[in-house]
Amino acid sequence: MKDEPQEIYLDNNATTRPIPEVVDAVLGILTTGYGNPSSAHQRGSYARRTLEMARAQVASLVGASEDQVFFTSGGTESNNLALNRVSEKEARHLVTTETEHSSVLKKARFFEQRGIKVTYMPVDYMGRVNVGTLKNALEESADLVSVHWINNETGTEQPVWELGEVCRERGVAFHIDAAQAAGKLEINFNDMPVDMLTFSGHKIHGPQGVGALCVKQSDRVFPVLFGGDQERFIRPGTENLPGVAGFGVAAEIREKDLLEIKSRIKALRDRFEERLIDVFPGLCINGDKENRVCNTSNILFSGVDGMALMAQLDREGVICSQTSACNSRSPEPSHVLLAMGLSQEEAFSSVRFSFSVLNTLEETEIVADKVTRSYRKLLEFEGREVF
Repeated sequence: MKDEPQEIYLDNNATTRPIPEVVDAVLGILTTGYGNPSSAHQRGSYARRTLEMARAQVASLVGASEDQVFFTSGGTESNNLALNRVSEKEARHLVTTETEHSSVLKKARFFEQRGIKVTYMPVDYMGRVNVGTLKNALEESADLVSVHWINNETGTEQPVWELGEVCRERGVAFHIDAAQAAGKLEINFNDMPVDMLTFSGHKIHGPQGVGALCVKQSDRVFPVLFGGDQERFIRPGTENLPGVAGFGVAAEIREKDLLEIKSRIKALRDRFEERLIDVFPGLCINGDKENRVCNTSNILFSGVDGMALMAQLDREGVICSQTSACNSRSPEPSHVLLAMGLSQEEAFSSVRFSFSVLNTLEETEIVADKVTRSYRKLLEFEGREVF
């Protein structure tokens, strides 16, 4: 029987593999550290200390204070909590972009169905919002501007400092979806012109099912759920203590080695693209190559079906993707790439590779070889010119 190829995982924008320290922290809570942080006995007291230690670790990663951090079930819930303030206001106007994560766009469409005004700012061919576009959108009163810092499909970085300054000048609250930024960029929440920031544990080698909402003024956040006084009533319900503990450990480890990790991952991503472009000089990298997060490479493989390329690579043991994992079962082309001006055919021909600290240079070279062979094979099958 032929041996299965060794898996090389390059879908780290979808989720990351938990590091051993995180697994140990989660198992420690599940086996010996269990307890309800709201309980008055010793085990509850231990659980509360664990919870607050993780809050301090997560806050430190993004330059927030502990009292600004609220734990949630992940980025989707965090984003919904942040956007929920719009429905509680009188003016009721949300400004966002055409390329946001589905947790923002679907909430925006929900608002529209209920008579709330939503302005969708266009992006340029690199996926970036122009500051002038935001100024125009804010000519009418608005309650909230919500923009992702890093696009999950292309890695393009938005000019959040400039956008935030515009919001501050106009007196409009500013929310950043930092799911793909936290742990990849240096962040100091309290130095930024930002009112709310959201991110997830599983993007930085923590557990799935846990995230955070950072808020500068908690009285401006309105809960979605109602129940106990956990997370100061913003997110009631017994806390996911194993997930929170693992999230805290992941945040602490990432903060400690952030600069070295960024450099190492970027070197892998750049080497991968260099290898492919050496063979296929006309290959197009989607997004802003200058203002891009360190780990993401979204490539247009002209002339072939991206799903077919992914399937071929999957058989070769290379795990990659086309769009956000939240939308990957949909046959629709990427809304992000379409908003950037790509045709449907070009969007369907694009594939995303996202690296992590657990990848190696050897893996990068192997994947570059496999992508080269698979792309050539598909071009030949389609009867197209082989580079």
